Amino acid sequence: MVEIFFLSLLAFVFIGAILCSTVVRVINEISWHELEERCDREKKEDWFSEIYDSREPMQLGAEILQQFFTALLVGVPFFWWIKGRDIAGLTLVQLGIALLLLSLLLMLANSWIPWAIARISAVGYLFRTWHWWKLAARLAWPLMVAGNFFSVIFARASGKAGQDVDDEEAFEDEILSMVSEAEQDGFIESDAREMIEGVMELADTDVSSVMTPRYKVDALQVKTTWEEMMNRIVESGRTRLPIYRNSPDDIIGILYAKDLLRESLKSEHKRKPLVKMLRRPIFVPEQTRLDQMLNQFLHCRTHMAIVQDEYGGMAGVVTIEDVLEEIVGEIVDETDKEMHEEITILNPSQADVDGAVHIYRVNEDLGLQLSDDENFDSISGLIMHHLKEIPRPGTEIVIEDVQFNILEANRRQIKSVRITNLKEYNRS
Repeated sequence: MVEIFFLSLLAFVFIGAILCSTVVRVINEISWHELEERCDREKKEDWFSEIYDSREPMQLGAEILQQFFTALLVGVPFFWWIKGRDIAGLTLVQLGIALLLLSLLLMLANSWIPWAIARISAVGYLFRTWHWWKLAARLAWPLMVAGNFFSVIFARASGKAGQDVDDEEAFEDEILSMVSEAEQDGFIESDAREMIEGVMELADTDVSSVMTPRYKVDALQVKTTWEEMMNRIVESGRTRLPIYRNSPDDIIGILYAKDLLRESLKSEHKRKPLVKMLRRPIFVPEQTRLDQMLNQFLHCRTHMAIVQDEYGGMAGVVTIEDVLEEIVGEIVDETDKEMHEEITILNPSQADVDGAVHIYRVNEDLGLQLSDDENFDSISGLIMHHLKEIPRPGTEIVIEDVQFNILEANRRQIKSVRITNLKEYNRS
């Protein structure tokens, strides 16, 4: 009976260690896009967001249980083997064989079998077992709290508490300094420096600063007719449109233009209803950092997310293009509307102009004699040539008796400028 008990306990511990080790490996290696497709096929659309949102606590709970089962996996065979034996009388060969068998058992439970399962059926494994790991995360919550407590204690004891942010900023400043020196020495181009700065600043920027605001979002009501859908897609030039039920605060999916085009090739009675064509929307709060947003886009393999305000309503939409533009600058493709160089005359001595306006146009329209150069031919180029940097909004500079007041600018470009002809202004 004792042998049966030990054998049953060993089998239970062995299987438990395999299951825990497998989910830890699966969460690290799984294709989230394939899991989303699996949830859609199984008519469990809500499961994907639940699994993805709870992946970190599930993994931590599984890791804690894995350590528990590993300890038992060492202890149970050991006590079973030495039961009734004289330890002092064991030979080195016997101890070596026992150690080898125990090592093989650990590798089977924590490495070989979990690796094989994760490689063959990671999506299926997580799809079928995630409820158990969510429960495991809740049961392991006291241990997680204890881990966080000791982490804080050790951080304070080492004098590192509260210094992480300062250390990170100092590290970023050091990198930017090295990049600037490399640019001055001719090792990298200015575009490369700007891209490096853009990547580093993703963590300091929220989606609310780059999103398309609610009032500019092209959205459709779920009861929209087929003809209206086609017209809206053509008029807007969008490849994706949010679809809402009663109001834009109630987004139920994203309509892809390619899906609509595919269905339009079918006869009318064979077309899918709008609801069947929708893709699952991603919802993110306004405070989401751009580095987190980009990571979520890559994991979920989607290009658009719905930005929610503090009340759960739609604040706007953000796309992967919006995030990438913070790294590489403005992306203009064939679907974008042509950018017009605007000059707005305020009075005989002042005008508001776009930064991209050519200098010769400003000279013609405002009667100025601003000089251009082979290195620049726009107002923004003229200003940056004198300042040696992209100025912030509110910056003022006087060039050739002309005052330039920066109205709007970002890290990449000067968007609008107020130009004042000081000679005319002083006369009036």
